Amino acid sequence: MTVVFLALIITWSNSFQQPSDLVAKFNHAVELQQQGALKEAAAEYRSLLTAHPSYAEAHANLGVVLAQLGQYEAASASYEAALRLAPRLTPILLNLGIAHFRAGRFDQAVTILERFLTHAPDHVQARQLLGLSLVELGRNDAAIAQLEKTIGVASDDPAVLYGLGISYLRQQYPGVNEIIERLAKLPTGLAASHLLRGQTLLGRFEFERAVAEFEAAAKLNPDLPRLPYSLGLAYLKLGRNKEAIAAFESELRRTPQDFSTLYYLAYLHEANEDLAASRSKLDAALKLESQSPEANALLGKILVKQGKATEALIPLEAATAKDPADPEKRFLLARVYQQLGRRMDAAREFAEVQRLKALQLKNDRARTPK
Repeated sequence: MTVVFLALIITWSNSFQQPSDLVAKFNHAVELQQQGALKEAAAEYRSLLTAHPSYAEAHANLGVVLAQLGQYEAASASYEAALRLAPRLTPILLNLGIAHFRAGRFDQAVTILERFLTHAPDHVQARQLLGLSLVELGRNDAAIAQLEKTIGVASDDPAVLYGLGISYLRQQYPGVNEIIERLAKLPTGLAASHLLRGQTLLGRFEFERAVAEFEAAAKLNPDLPRLPYSLGLAYLKLGRNKEAIAAFESELRRTPQDFSTLYYLAYLHEANEDLAASRSKLDAALKLESQSPEANALLGKILVKQGKATEALIPLEAATAKDPADPEKRFLLARVYQQLGRRMDAAREFAEVQRLKALQLKNDRARTPK
């Protein structure tokens, strides 16, 4: 399953506003771009812009070239320059939204695509991309609202169907199995059907079956989004740590700024007593989400293992403040208080641990069928 969104190339220039030699240079750059000579086209656009930096269309097309080269930051800067010079070129908003999506800046993609859709409310591609960006942000109901609007006209798009299916699954809405079956019937959708079925099984704690589905998906299309991450999570739940680390490392190569991937790698390395590797990944994760209770608790645990109880206190107190109902975090904090000779604080935390565990047991019994 590949998400394919096409950026607009401006193939015309306003010859009444630009000197003829610049128009000729622009047209030559367009020809190079259409021929796939991307580096040469980029050089031509840059040469043109050096001579005439207010050439909006050249900025816009340079952005397309840079995006095709995977240089999304530079592409976004070119699109934004074009829009500042020529706000009338609203199709560039779609290109900018695509660049943000490709770079994993989903919140920015949402903002730009919503702006574009005010100008072109019937643009299916933009609405699909908006929906998929919302899926990535976990804004599932909003994603469903957007993707359901496109499903009639894009019912054979595996990316759209998968995005809708995973949103249904997260919200525990009906219809997931129907989407799995629809995907399985599409020539390009079988791999995505395995991935979505695996996600369903993962949510039901059927980890062995989930692994089988994820591995089947990988054989058909190893480039599916979040497939290595999902496989890593299933391996982790089964205690297959070596395979989990390999899967999460594969995901990290795709999405190096993904907090969850970094956190799970840190968690696994700590479990394997490789504290240096764990700390390296954890520091990167905390740069992304410094207030994460899970990451701060893990940092405290590592520091305790390294004999640094005083340093462990700050992240453990932060973790407990953010997640006061987790007895494991409170137990770690109690142990640190104990090591530091703070007996009253330790006693208070140990008592709270017992209370929370008793409450958990009571709730578990209440949920058990009689």
